[in-house]
Amino acid sequence: MTDNKKIFLFDMDGTLTPPREKVERDIIASLKKLSKFARIGIVTGSDFDYVMEQLSECFGIGGVPTDRVDILPCNGTKKYVADAGGVFKLESEANMIDEIGQNNYNSILRFCSRWQTSIMTIHVGTPYTGTFLQYRGSLLNWCPVGREAKGKEREAWIKLDHDFNIRKHYADLLSSKMESMDIPATVALGGSTSLDIYPTGWDKTYALKHYEGMQVYFVGDKCKPGGNDWHIYDKLSSEERSFEVESTSQTVDIIKYFVASLD
Repeated sequence: MTDNKKIFLFDMDGTLTPPREKVERDIIASLKKLSKFARIGIVTGSDFDYVMEQLSECFGIGGVPTDRVDILPCNGTKKYVADAGGVFKLESEANMIDEIGQNNYNSILRFCSRWQTSIMTIHVGTPYTGTFLQYRGSLLNWCPVGREAKGKEREAWIKLDHDFNIRKHYADLLSSKMESMDIPATVALGGSTSLDIYPTGWDKTYALKHYEGMQVYFVGDKCKPGGNDWHIYDKLSSEERSFEVESTSQTVDIIKYFVASLD
């Protein structure tokens, strides 16, 4: 029986899909079963186009009903819901530049651009691609290897980042700069290759504003302090409604557990 008071929010990369890859069949089947009992939300730092690129196979032939799903890109600062024809339409959004001011935003861009050049100068053997800075309206994504990185490029960067803690170093550096300049923004590690920068408070707990009065559950993979799932994971952990996974197969197991308990 469908419970309209329950919603399960899922991170995307590393939780519902392998990072930057398309959704796999076992996740589609699991979400289809879950949709019979509760509403589903996809809350991710990525923008809407990446969500649909990776998850579109869930809908239509995949059988996950669009009227049971909310798409919450950019940490939930955007919300897409399906219209009567099953097409996702933008319902609401927030704007980072309006929130922190153009001058503060420009300062962040200058820091990131300067440090991007430093990374490419120091680590010259890394296969960089392009689109290092991507403004998504409500957050700025900085991807040192480039948003166009695929397979081997991503693997090379992930190893480099693991060996030298590059993202953490620059996240700490940027946090210090923003604090000294009273810029009301936060930086968090996003996915496996990037950093998300957004107005303070616009982490994934922002998505909870859409579901006041509902029982919200969350599943994500970057749930340690500094990860972009940490804040919402921590917010819901006191009520035991947040879950950390290390793979999509663990997400399937969690969905199976809840489907069995709700059936």
